Amino acid sequence: MTRSTRSLSLNCPFLFLALPLLSPVHPLCLDLSRLTPNGTSTTRLLFDPSNDICPDFGSEDYVDIRKDLGSDDQATIAKLTASWTKGHDKKKSLWAAQVTADEAAEEARQTQAAEDAAEAAKAAEKERLEEEAKKPKLGDFNEESIAPTTIEARISPYAERKLERKEYCLLYPFTPRDNQLTVQTGPSSMTHKSMVRDDQLTWREFDLGKARFLMEIMRYKWEKKHLDALSKFFYLICNHPLRFQPHGEATLLTYAECTRFSWHQSLGTPEWQYQN
Repeated sequence: MTRSTRSLSLNCPFLFLALPLLSPVHPLCLDLSRLTPNGTSTTRLLFDPSNDICPDFGSEDYVDIRKDLGSDDQATIAKLTASWTKGHDKKKSLWAAQVTADEAAEEARQTQAAEDAAEAAKAAEKERLEEEAKKPKLGDFNEESIAPTTIEARISPYAERKLERKEYCLLYPFTPRDNQLTVQTGPSSMTHKSMVRDDQLTWREFDLGKARFLMEIMRYKWEKKHLDALSKFFYLICNHPLRFQPHGEATLLTYAECTRFSWHQSLGTPEWQYQN
């Protein structure tokens, strides 16, 4: 408030009504609770001043103000109107800047919220994938494959170890029992002492057992030279004329067991001593 204004306010008790209209920013448009750290107002407007209407400073309501300003002519009215218009223009500019700042702040808030949501979703997805990776999964398969028409029983773990190590193995684990089409699958701790020796098999069990044995050593990738030798050996045994002699098959079973064991022994791979 200038010195002239202060002197006028002392002479005119109604001058305070005009001062808000002459000020650059109408105090009723401001949120006075918004203060900067140094105590000055941020002059935030509470409503749009675009619809404000300039008062009629030539009316009887302002006659005392015009006289206190030293004149009641049109020039004084024009000065009052110009002063109000100048303050009003400042309020409109302030409002426009305020709207722009609010829009920018809202956009920044939405952007931050979107980024926070994206980070949260990313973290949740990462956690989900980590949890998913811990779950047991089924292996992949060919969707166009069909189920096998036959089912082949597995050999015993004892026989699997023998074939994997390329050691001598009885034919017993490869033989069917009780006319079943399944292979004897003894416990993993089974040893030769709990099995039937080759010379104690029936001829049918020997014939079926050697066929499965040859198929399994091929699956375990025994050397072709050894596979061919065993295939020829069993072929000669099964087609030997002695089969048609009394006790011929029993003799051939004993011979086959002794010869095959001795063959493995000559290779340096027997696991147990042959018992007569």
